[in-house]
Amino acid sequence: MTAPSLRKNYLYTVVVQLVSMLSPLVTAPYVARVLGSDGVGTFSYVQSVATVFSLFAALGLSAYGLREVSRARNAPEAVSRLFWELTLLRFGTTSLTLVLYALLCLWVGDWRLYGVMGLLILATGLDLTWFFQAMERFGTLMLRHLAVKVLGVVLIFVWVRDEGDVAVYALIQTGTTLLSNLLLWPRLRGLVGRRPTCRPLSHLRPSLVYFVPAIATSVYTVLDKTMLGVIARDMAQNGYYESAHKIIRLLMAVLTSLNVVVGVRTSYLFGQNREGEVRAHLMDTYRFMCALAFPLCGGLMACGNGFAVAFFGPDFAAAGGMLTWFAPLLFIIGTSNVLGSLYLTPGGYRRLSNRAIITGAAVNLVLNLLLIPRFGGYGAVAASVAAETAISALYLRFTHSFLSAVRLLRVAGRYALYGAAVFAVAWAMARGMPPTLLTVLAQTAVGATVYAVLLILFRDPVWDVWQNLRKGGDTP
Repeated sequence: MTAPSLRKNYLYTVVVQLVSMLSPLVTAPYVARVLGSDGVGTFSYVQSVATVFSLFAALGLSAYGLREVSRARNAPEAVSRLFWELTLLRFGTTSLTLVLYALLCLWVGDWRLYGVMGLLILATGLDLTWFFQAMERFGTLMLRHLAVKVLGVVLIFVWVRDEGDVAVYALIQTGTTLLSNLLLWPRLRGLVGRRPTCRPLSHLRPSLVYFVPAIATSVYTVLDKTMLGVIARDMAQNGYYESAHKIIRLLMAVLTSLNVVVGVRTSYLFGQNREGEVRAHLMDTYRFMCALAFPLCGGLMACGNGFAVAFFGPDFAAAGGMLTWFAPLLFIIGTSNVLGSLYLTPGGYRRLSNRAIITGAAVNLVLNLLLIPRFGGYGAVAASVAAETAISALYLRFTHSFLSAVRLLRVAGRYALYGAAVFAVAWAMARGMPPTLLTVLAQTAVGATVYAVLLILFRDPVWDVWQNLRKGGDTP
């Protein structure tokens, strides 16, 4: 069987991530001004609660299923059996979770917002993204994603009209997610057969290996917002934090697009005992990540304050400072994501990954309790950066025997210098200039030009990475 092109799959994934990035960029300024910091913060808080429940519905089955199906994709009968076993198990966990969430809605007495957000849990139960990724059908994912995202943007501008429309905004966000997942089901024809005799509960225990890190990760990706709402009791702080974190999430989605594609391929290569090719893919992907992460980090640190005011409005000035402190996460999370997606998970070392993630969760939880009461959203930012740094450090240690940490950090150092140059130029430009969109665009243009000149001047090897990935993806 000829392996699908990594280059094509990467392009498909980048298109999906760009649309995911552009749609909030189009709607975020409007939503911030219409709902205000309190409305955005309330949405963020309730969404964080529903997301925690959705983790129990998913039960780590997406990551586990992606790995297992990608390893068996050359055996149609095995693929069909795995699909039905994992899907039936997910239906069971989702049903139980929805019952528990309904009890929460009764307790809080807010059926309107909490009930609408419950669609997120139902969407989790019907999600097939993991299966199409495992089969390397990224084109199918792209077409579905494009259509639904455009619909969501239109509905936001039509239906979200004032600060009382938080529930309407939540309905659009969760409803389009549910629709997006439903559209994948008709595309299963030809990929899976009829449901055979299967044992869904046989996957319960191994999937928990993937569920534990998902819960631990939620401590510093979801529960930080919940803790901000409970401890700080200031929804505006949650709004600032959510706005800054949204920009970081969007940029991270682009940075990790290649990991999704190459991670599926490395699962297949590990199954074929082709570790030399895995090592080459990992090194190329890490270089590519660094080449994107450091200039973005430098640019955000220089432009963060001006960008927040120009983009979200003057009421969100505090989000600019948080965005500046969040910027190093681009490289920090990028590192752990490459090592986890391309080595620890496909190589069957998930327990090592779990140790690192649980450690990070503990660091984050303790620092949140210490810092949020005094520093609010900034305390949550500091806790997140510290936790992710601890995780990446442990990942480097755990993968050192496969690929030298010194070699990886040497690569990172090269692009860190480039990123520092971008920061210096962009920061110097903004001195004395008003925080307007024009200023940010000028900083971005000059910083990008400086970075391109440095890559060309030093004949940077990142230009060869694209060709290496293309050749690696087009061979059987």
